[in-house]
Amino acid sequence: MAAINKLDNRSSIAYNGNTIESLPVETLLLVLPTITKTVDKRIASINDILTYTATITNAGLTTITNIPFTDVLPAGCEFITGSFKENGSQVTPELKESTLKYTIPSISALGVVTLTFQVTVVGGSV
Repeated sequence: MAAINKLDNRSSIAYNGNTIESLPVETLLLVLPTITKTVDKRIASINDILTYTATITNAGLTTITNIPFTDVLPAGCEFITGSFKENGSQVTPELKESTLKYTIPSISALGVVTLTFQVTVVGGSV
């Protein structure tokens, strides 16, 4: 089933055997973006580098802007400075304790933004 992103509507009247139609009106529906996350390794050792990928999809028909992205790094990992990228281009997130924050400037209609970053494994949980 296809996603419905807008509602189109028109009206008509019949007069003296003629059908007269209005101009169509359109309502765009707010469709929430989606996010998926993957990691390149399911099993890791101390000093391994993990690459996380978050894919944010805008299924709507309008550009969305200033989308806050937050990622809490797992205990036992250290963020690798300079590894954070938006669609392959290096950008700088805010890092406070173990939380990464970044504002995605925009995602075009029906567009996708891919965020990647790396951490080094320094320990783990039991």
